[in-house]
Amino acid sequence: MQTINPQALIEELKDAVTAGYPAMIWGGPGIGKSDIPNQVAAQMGMNIIDFRANLFDPVDVRGIPYLAQATPESTKYTSWAVPDVFPIAERDGDRGILFIDELPTAPPATQNAFLQLLLNRKLGDYELPVGWAIVCAGNRLTDSAAVYQMPSPVRNRLAHYELEPIIDDWVQWAHTNNINSDVIAFVQYRPGLLSSFDADEYAFPTPRAWSMVSRKLSKANTDNDRLFYGVASLVGDGAAGEFVAFKEIANKLPDIDAIIADPSKYKRDDNPALLYALATAVAARASEDKMANIMKLADKLVVEYQVVLVKGCLARDRDLRQNPDVRKWITKNANVIL
Repeated sequence: MQTINPQALIEELKDAVTAGYPAMIWGGPGIGKSDIPNQVAAQMGMNIIDFRANLFDPVDVRGIPYLAQATPESTKYTSWAVPDVFPIAERDGDRGILFIDELPTAPPATQNAFLQLLLNRKLGDYELPVGWAIVCAGNRLTDSAAVYQMPSPVRNRLAHYELEPIIDDWVQWAHTNNINSDVIAFVQYRPGLLSSFDADEYAFPTPRAWSMVSRKLSKANTDNDRLFYGVASLVGDGAAGEFVAFKEIANKLPDIDAIIADPSKYKRDDNPALLYALATAVAARASEDKMANIMKLADKLVVEYQVVLVKGCLARDRDLRQNPDVRKWITKNANVIL
């Protein structure tokens, strides 16, 4: 299957939601499959209900039976009270996304229980509200995630997308979500470690794992002697060793606020790791009133790192594209793709 990057997937899911057909996101662990439907819902101004399919048995999906009758004299019959996790317009709003996560991890019988819901938006007496769409997600058989082969009738009722993490998309997301600047710089320096699944390891690098590293660095008071063990517990020994070495280099950066205030104080350095760390740290401080000096500082870097710096600034604040110094740089470097 042809893979798709996160930004393109967001647009595809918007189409699926608008057109009213269910979609399935495939991909390895920790790459953002669960986060993207939330982004789509936020951008479309919709509610979202997260439903973990692997926590339900087939009978749980159908609901609990109860006796009903039209009148006291009429024949009694069995009806079904569906789980309250399904959308109810009066409670959850007229528009939204029912996100069925971990669908391939659910047993085939549970997956088959969703057939009627995926096919005609009904499940027994329950009917999905008109303004609600279905998006599913899960790991592939190759991800060693204890998944079941999805039955062909279920597969045929979904639009399928295989998500692949892209460094530029992740960096933009990381800047807007205040991921630690050392983590952003390191992943840009070693893009192959953004996602490197290893079924034989307990911990391995993924976008989710790097966001956990960021939280650890910002919340925990970890001394340098323990830093390796903390990072390794999240991304594995190899990636942790490289990150700790990179961080030691990043710690040699000059005072970032001082060189932004006076770009003439910056002395050029050719160490790639240091330049990635510098560009990311400067971008983390980007604001309209600082852009004139930031762009003067950018002129002291080779174009490759100017791009990293400008992309980082625009990821934090897209409106900075209208800044005259940024516009001048874009015109001068028209051959560079931002």
